[in-house]
Amino acid sequence: MQWQLGCKELSVGFDHQEETVQVLDRITLSITRGEKVLILGPSGSGKSTLLSALSGIIPDHVEAEVEGEIYRQEACGVMFQDPDTQFCMLHVDEEIAFSLENRRVPRGEMDGIIRQVMQMVGLQLEPHTPIDTLSGGMKQRLALACLLALEPDVLFFDEPTAQLDPVSRRDVFRLLREVAGKTGQTMVFVEHVLDGCIEWMDRVILLDRHGQIIADGEPAHIVTHYRQQMEEAGIWLPRLFPYSWQEVVNDPSHPLADVLRRELGERMERDRQASLSSSAASSIHTLSANVSAANAAVIIQTDQLSIGYRKRPVMQQINLSLPAGEWIAITGQNGSGKSTFLKSLLRLEPLLSGRIMLQGKELRKWPDRDLYAQAGFVFQNPELQFVTDTVYDEIAFGGRQRGWPEELLREKTVQLLQEFGLEDYQDQHPFTLSLGQKRRLSVATMLLFDQELLLLDEPTFGQDARTAAELIRRLKQRQQQGTTIIMVTHDMDLVDEHADRLILFRQGEVAYDGTPYRLFTDQKLLQDSAIIAPLHYRLNHQREERGII
Repeated sequence: MQWQLGCKELSVGFDHQEETVQVLDRITLSITRGEKVLILGPSGSGKSTLLSALSGIIPDHVEAEVEGEIYRQEACGVMFQDPDTQFCMLHVDEEIAFSLENRRVPRGEMDGIIRQVMQMVGLQLEPHTPIDTLSGGMKQRLALACLLALEPDVLFFDEPTAQLDPVSRRDVFRLLREVAGKTGQTMVFVEHVLDGCIEWMDRVILLDRHGQIIADGEPAHIVTHYRQQMEEAGIWLPRLFPYSWQEVVNDPSHPLADVLRRELGERMERDRQASLSSSAASSIHTLSANVSAANAAVIIQTDQLSIGYRKRPVMQQINLSLPAGEWIAITGQNGSGKSTFLKSLLRLEPLLSGRIMLQGKELRKWPDRDLYAQAGFVFQNPELQFVTDTVYDEIAFGGRQRGWPEELLREKTVQLLQEFGLEDYQDQHPFTLSLGQKRRLSVATMLLFDQELLLLDEPTFGQDARTAAELIRRLKQRQQQGTTIIMVTHDMDLVDEHADRLILFRQGEVAYDGTPYRLFTDQKLLQDSAIIAPLHYRLNHQREERGII
């Protein structure tokens, strides 16, 4: 039988309130054995739906209106955007063993294979570790280990590195590239982060927001000739490709090198201005006799704080003083305690010991209603915060709880729907949205109010470039109005451009607390911390090492 993977005139829609919402529109494509294909498109363009159709999830396991023909391979594996949706066991080794059972691997051979695939994906923990104790990034690695254990003919990846730290993301892309070279397996990717991935793809398929193919060809051709369409569609562009790193480093007159030098100069001047402002503020506080007035500028203070999973400490003796009005980024390797720390700031995770002060008052003494009027939280998994049946009601929910007049509520809700590109989905159930749309909705619900503090866990995860830029613009406006932003993120370009302060968690402690510029120019600290600095810093480091001016 001839090997086939693809579709002809494929259209996919989903039933919603007695009408069909069209996601894919007459898609025709054919993928050859061993090909590495990258599917790009804005959030909501149907990328994940196309992956699900080609892998057999639609319509075999997910109901949908399907027209056209689909050609599939029986032996395939899928890695989803949200790894929790594919786990069915309680422990790491059991989950991987489930994949091996599907291959009918003898029980006596399983332990060795389990350890082998765990090592391949960098899952350095006891095999019988409970899955619910893993961080989001570690769950992503486990999902990849399960997929590799299946040894399928076709591998489908739906944003496989979305929740990984920068070094882990680089390592996973390298691993997949090595696997592809050794096995010759067919791989189909949906991915937002292109650097490290697009370079070794054979082909790029470009979708528009209506679920139609607008380009299909070699990566360099697509990035070069469809750059404007990609920008207009809000698709993330690679920072480096189609150039190679070596040609940028070795050629002082390279056009990208000029751009990177300007960016570095801007960051250097910004850091200098921040240092001058900090010194001036410190002098004023030193001269001031009213110490309590100086302390009033601190919105959160932690005192000998210890946090962890299931009473197992992850970080101990955290002593931080977070000023009001700053944009504070928290980063670190997967499993370092970033999300747990963020949750602890709003009593969403119990403390092991120590205390947290919010606006000078101990956190445990705040009544719930007062606390959540002061602070909003955006979860890493947006579904955890949805409580209504429509997108419109989800945004309006908090205003209704506070007894807002219906006219004001509608004005604010419609404004947020428009700004986050959700107006066409306002009557849909939140769970029917794409992951990127769910993320936008989760943030929009928090921007209905004027809280003093916003906590965000990976706010740009799953977002296309346009909606991510809109989100950051809105957050910047809120900061300028006095709101404190505390954001957990692995996006170092976002940190470099917008954060006033960067806090690095490493090996159970705060390893760095200062401006992003100072960290990104410290090569030793970068190497020890699983952080890859933005390109302009890396170019400067490499040229200094080689003596290139």
